[in-house]
Amino acid sequence: MRASWDVDRGSEPCHIVVVCRRSPGATRRHSPLRASVCFTGQPEVIVSLACVALYAVLVGVASFIEVPVGRGFGAFQLNVLIRVGGLVAAAAVLVAVHGLAFPGGSSALAGLGVGVLTGVGSIFYCFSLKYMPVSLVVTFSNLYLVITIVLGVIVLGEPITALKVAGLTGTLAGVLMLARAPVRYGVHSKASSAEQPLRLRAFVTMAAYVVIVGVGAFLEKPALKGLDATELNGLMAIAMTAVAVVALAVHGPRIRITERSLQGVGVGALIGVASVLYFLGLRGLPVSVAAAFANSSMVVTVMLSVVVLHQPLTRVRGAAMLVTLLGVTLLALSVG
Repeated sequence: MRASWDVDRGSEPCHIVVVCRRSPGATRRHSPLRASVCFTGQPEVIVSLACVALYAVLVGVASFIEVPVGRGFGAFQLNVLIRVGGLVAAAAVLVAVHGLAFPGGSSALAGLGVGVLTGVGSIFYCFSLKYMPVSLVVTFSNLYLVITIVLGVIVLGEPITALKVAGLTGTLAGVLMLARAPVRYGVHSKASSAEQPLRLRAFVTMAAYVVIVGVGAFLEKPALKGLDATELNGLMAIAMTAVAVVALAVHGPRIRITERSLQGVGVGALIGVASVLYFLGLRGLPVSVAAAFANSSMVVTVMLSVVVLHQPLTRVRGAAMLVTLLGVTLLALSVG
């Protein structure tokens, strides 16, 4: 089923095409329709950038809330709480869009595979918190963007322009500067101490995270060829939650159900909703641009810490935010 209409965007008309197709293997009588909205021309890029920008805002808020909520939890415990929350949100969105129809075939296996890969990467992140200071872990973890960008250029043939290189450089530099404040998970493990000498296993574990998550972030783009945003988000949430639960069962300790643990689930749910927006944006953007743009969420987290917690806005922090925002702006212009 295909329908199209014109929407007046001020002085510029926008032609929107809506294509509805039945899910593979669904019966004609009982089959929720899968709908995809395609914006022809410039509007597609604008909508995609808006989706990723909204993702960055929601994740930035979630990361800010995560810091007080995460106190008292180990890395593996908080990882499970966030994954469970993400799964609840992903399932709710998936059912709202597709009903009880569930994707199958090779596309579903691809989505689950990307989720397993990303989930395993998160486990390496948790182990890294035991071997090196939190600030270093958060800083090094953002280097996964390099892997994702390189794969996007080499495998997918994404174009490289001077504007795009400047945007990627500025965004990555700004994010690395902002990451010196531990804001990603809010876990302050006793084992993660600057007093401990850094050993080889610390860097090996961190390198494993960077490579695995970088590859996983890249694979999300081709996975969207056979799945829509809600389906990929749901499949990845299932796989990542399964990996997190198994890791906690092996590593321990168990999680006690308290008000704070439920708050952790709530943080995960917010991230789960945001992930749908990211995948919607990723459909219309190069993976190198979308991944780098998404990490600007740190600007939101730092701004909230300044406004709400009255943390000092130092020259370094201010410069880092400006560099990040400049990089994101250049990225937006490079695809516009």
